[in-house]
Amino acid sequence: MFNNGNIAIIDIGSDKIFTKIGEIAKDNIFHMKSSAEVFYEGYMEGDWLQGDDVSGAVTKCLDKALYDYNIKLSAIYVGVPGDFSRVQVCSNKMNFGCNHKISPKDLQTICENTTPKNDGRFEIVDSRVVNYILDSKEKVMDPVGMSCYTLGLNLSFNMCKKEFCNLFRTILSDYSRKVKFIDLSLAESIIVTDKEMRIKNAAVLVDIGYLTTDISYIMGGGLIALNTVPIGGGHISYDLSYGLELQYNTACYIKSNIDLNDNDGNIAVRTDKGIEEFDKSYVNMIASARLEEIAEEIARIIDGYKIKYPGYLKIYLTGRGITDIKNLRPLMTKILNRQCEIVNAVVNNDEKNRIYLSAASLMQYVAKMDKPAKQSLFSSWF
Repeated sequence: MFNNGNIAIIDIGSDKIFTKIGEIAKDNIFHMKSSAEVFYEGYMEGDWLQGDDVSGAVTKCLDKALYDYNIKLSAIYVGVPGDFSRVQVCSNKMNFGCNHKISPKDLQTICENTTPKNDGRFEIVDSRVVNYILDSKEKVMDPVGMSCYTLGLNLSFNMCKKEFCNLFRTILSDYSRKVKFIDLSLAESIIVTDKEMRIKNAAVLVDIGYLTTDISYIMGGGLIALNTVPIGGGHISYDLSYGLELQYNTACYIKSNIDLNDNDGNIAVRTDKGIEEFDKSYVNMIASARLEEIAEEIARIIDGYKIKYPGYLKIYLTGRGITDIKNLRPLMTKILNRQCEIVNAVVNNDEKNRIYLSAASLMQYVAKMDKPAKQSLFSSWF
């Protein structure tokens, strides 16, 4: 836990870096003072597409956010993308030898005695309780005051590649001595998914970004699985660029106007040749083909989980890669063969201070981590 004051939150997207500057006030909400975003080459499959580009992009984004503020940062929180994260769930047991009433000290002891396996390539950035198990039967989140002979624990460890941590500590050393890493998938999953659902069963959140898609499986209070596939919304734009013979930026505009339920008429767009029109049904066919590939990959991963995810449980879908596509839900529901809930990737749509779900989740997570929560960030907005 860091001291309060002016802090920075850095959200590392697969095509952009976002920075939010603010402080956590007494109302337990992150009060944003400034923000900035910078395009860069991004990452894919656990590595930077242009490593030398990262440092300059991060410092440029921070400097832009700090330009009008002569302030010192007490801490910087960095959201770790799924490509650089790893989740490990460890189990432990305490045998009391009699019917024992559980105390907070018991929980502290069993957590402290539970450690993950680490080959030295990863750094532990957080740990979260998935659940406690009383006498190998009853699963609970808060067993204090309950009695049992045996207390079991499933503890989820969020780990980050050491190379990632060392890189950002070096980049940010001139801005603050305190740098904290937060698993972005964990922060999003806690905020987005239904608490009762993940306590009784589990929940799956799929974040479709620009170049990558993260699939998070959360149970109770922690992630139990995290997978990343190198496909995202940017690939839809590339397909449109190739199929329609357009420049990439123009294809991105086409993608932002897609309505999968509207196959009548044309989409008009300005190109180097003037105003061109493209058949909506053809555009939708191109986009749907890539979306089907993404959905099939999601289904393959979920079906491969050791702990099965029953078909009656829904999937939460979000991400900047799909935020502009209208009527996406029916298509994904059909391919995945289960109900889907689309969670808007844009929390605050104000052009000047737009906040995406990833950054909002980090802000919320930091506010809860630094102080006991009284009012959520989302409840204050909505």
